[in-house]
Amino acid sequence: MVNTMWKVQLFELNYDGRESKAVADVLESGWITMGQRTQAFEWSFGEFLGHGTMATAVSNGTAALHMALLALGVGPGDEVIVPALTFVADINTVRLVGVSPVLADCTSLDDWNMDPDDITRKITPKTKAVMIVHYGGYPCHMAAIKKLCRERNLYLIEDAAHAVGAEYGGRKCGTFGDVACFSFFTNKNLSVGEGGMYVTRSVYAEIP
Repeated sequence: MVNTMWKVQLFELNYDGRESKAVADVLESGWITMGQRTQAFEWSFGEFLGHGTMATAVSNGTAALHMALLALGVGPGDEVIVPALTFVADINTVRLVGVSPVLADCTSLDDWNMDPDDITRKITPKTKAVMIVHYGGYPCHMAAIKKLCRERNLYLIEDAAHAVGAEYGGRKCGTFGDVACFSFFTNKNLSVGEGGMYVTRSVYAEIP
């Protein structure tokens, strides 16, 4: 009889005493929700990304995606182009605001990110936004996608849950879109167990 009750660990943390001390410091401070450490994290994260970004901590990456759609005014009657290969949160949040998700295919068997050409094919008069995912931390073809969104007057939402610190053309992922969303779930490359970040760009920053 074959034993199929395997337990395969999804991730392996490399925490040490620093994380334990950080948690203890927060508990001792009495601020276990919003407080100075959260504000410091938001500021540091925005500085890390650069390019005039402003970061707001949220409960998780899904909440950040939901906020992005609401902030951009996406609603019933619109369409949002999302990757055919992604975590279910992208489609769930699109459906949550009453919008039809339209799936764009991967570029190739070797490149699992959205194909700019297929995004172009999926655009209709109802399309309001493109939600890209830097799958596995590999940046999408941002030059082509950003150019396309500008030409078609579409909002660009970056799901950068996998891509903290990843760069495209010397620029951090999460600084290309109108809004970027990050996740700090346990299996992400920057993990605090839960949490996410909603990132926008300052209206005072002249960013190409």
